[in-house]
Amino acid sequence: MREPQVHVAIVSGDPVFATRWVDELTRCAALEQRALHSGFHFRALKTGEDMLFAAGEDGLLQAVVVDASTLPDAISVLPVLARLRPELDLFLMPNGDTVPDAVAVELLHREDTRPSQLFRQLVSALQRRSRTPFADTLRDYVYSAKDAWHTPGHSGGDSLRDSPWVADFYELMGEHIFNTDLSVSVQTLDSLLEPHSVIQEAQALAAQAFGARHTFFVTNGTSTANKVILQQLAGAGGKVILDQACHKSVHHAVVLFGVEPVYLPASMNTRFGFYGPVSQKEVIAAIDTNPDARLLVLTSCTYDGFRYDLAPIIRHAHAAGIKVLVDEAWYAHGRFHPELHPCALDCGADYVTQSTHKMLSAFSQASMIHVSDPDFDLHRFRENLNMHTSTSPQYAMIASLDVARKQMSMEGFARLQDCFRIATQLREGIDRTGVFRVLTLDDMLPHALRDDTIRLDPLKLSVDVSASGYSARQLQLLLFEDYGIQIEKVTHNTLSILVTLGSTESKVLRLLNALQALGRAAPGQAGASSPRREGAGLPALTDFACLPREAYFSPALLVPLQGVERGVNPALVGAVSAEQVVPYPPGIPVLVPGQRISEEIVIFLCDLFRANAGIEIHGLVTQGDTPCLRVVRGLS
Repeated sequence: MREPQVHVAIVSGDPVFATRWVDELTRCAALEQRALHSGFHFRALKTGEDMLFAAGEDGLLQAVVVDASTLPDAISVLPVLARLRPELDLFLMPNGDTVPDAVAVELLHREDTRPSQLFRQLVSALQRRSRTPFADTLRDYVYSAKDAWHTPGHSGGDSLRDSPWVADFYELMGEHIFNTDLSVSVQTLDSLLEPHSVIQEAQALAAQAFGARHTFFVTNGTSTANKVILQQLAGAGGKVILDQACHKSVHHAVVLFGVEPVYLPASMNTRFGFYGPVSQKEVIAAIDTNPDARLLVLTSCTYDGFRYDLAPIIRHAHAAGIKVLVDEAWYAHGRFHPELHPCALDCGADYVTQSTHKMLSAFSQASMIHVSDPDFDLHRFRENLNMHTSTSPQYAMIASLDVARKQMSMEGFARLQDCFRIATQLREGIDRTGVFRVLTLDDMLPHALRDDTIRLDPLKLSVDVSASGYSARQLQLLLFEDYGIQIEKVTHNTLSILVTLGSTESKVLRLLNALQALGRAAPGQAGASSPRREGAGLPALTDFACLPREAYFSPALLVPLQGVERGVNPALVGAVSAEQVVPYPPGIPVLVPGQRISEEIVIFLCDLFRANAGIEIHGLVTQGDTPCLRVVRGLS
């Protein structure tokens, strides 16, 4: 295992002082190097500008020591540094009694502090930030090799290891996946339902790293995290403003809690099939029209990488007394690089949900809830969270959240720098094929959002395949079957590629090689490119006959989707849906319970069903070969 490198900057306007401290600190580090298992490197910087430049370029920088007594402007620069690299440990030798507001710094006295003392403080700060309290305790417990007379029944894998029938599964998964699968009987591992020791500490470290007042670990995904927050703020009903394109879990919460939804119609780029954010003007108008709403729910960034300009929207919601939940399932990395700022918490969101597993190094289903609501009711929230949390959580999943936080805190900036470099390589290499091209924000943005200062996550690449003559689905299968490459998703004419912390140069080489080969063999290269196809947009939102909860739990009947000769069934037009119907991808409801069914919706679903293009239609019921919709009995 490679030894981590730790860079520390000493910023002082006194070069003699700075050089002496660098020499002394280097000497201290040399004495402790073997015990610390880290390579410390100290460098002197002369100005606040040098400090900001180093923070923006040096991914190994972990701490900054500022001698403000010789740099009067350093105090004003510190808030900029804290926004640029919020994870850095900051040490300040103040100029008199002047200390910056709202910047977490460790204070040092220039004359009293010895280099050896500062070195110990540096080590202590790094050890605190790099600690994984839950993962460490789990590892120590596993290595203690206790005999298990408790759940789960595989007892550390003993039930499988020597079996002639299932030992192959044990060998596939590995010893420690079973050793770490424990139960609440092991009290040293704390309780996810009522944390008071190592899980509590791990969550506190995560809150600090992600910029929240409170953070909670969730072991059944952001789907559950969204429901918990809806229950917290609208569990007894009430009005909620939400993007039509929000995750299906939010729509499920609307049903569960009897919420009155105010849906904001999704914007769409039909050329490529991308659903974008709701225009800022429409969000503001919905807030003004519904000041009695309890919550505004937005998704930023989206599956395709669109990011709202959140700050003005959140300010407007708060002025109306409306709380804001931002689903950042696809943006857990946003806090850890200035190119990705601001994230939702930076913009004042009250609640943020993140799928830590999507872009960071956590196991699937591992998510976090971040809270900055000044009116937060901790006791009530814990009860709401516990209603949705298993009393038998997966401990390896909790540990992965702890480790993912540590990685981003210690090396997130550097790893994201690598991700940006890989994303640039892919863009340039894909564009060089002359057949495929990576779309820009201007290509992707729905027209209605042109003036909304929407940004695009550079780590989500959407590749236009229109000129190749292949459909995106064909290319997805060719990449998988012929080249062993699995991509994220497709629209009718685009491929989505995610660049994550796990992306490597070897994977880049193989993907570019595959696309170059497919480009050379593309049927579109034999003549003119295939005609442009438009993606079918979602049908217009229709009105509601009743609340979604009422429709979902009302008596219902199944009505065939298709009528005579597989045409549209006229019996559905004007009926009230009892079900949420969601084509996946992209996962945006065409119908939610309580919504009136229009002819346009029936035609859309019939076309989608007949196309058989690999799109799942959740909520469509099939009886034999007949697709049906559940509609509310006696309501039209």
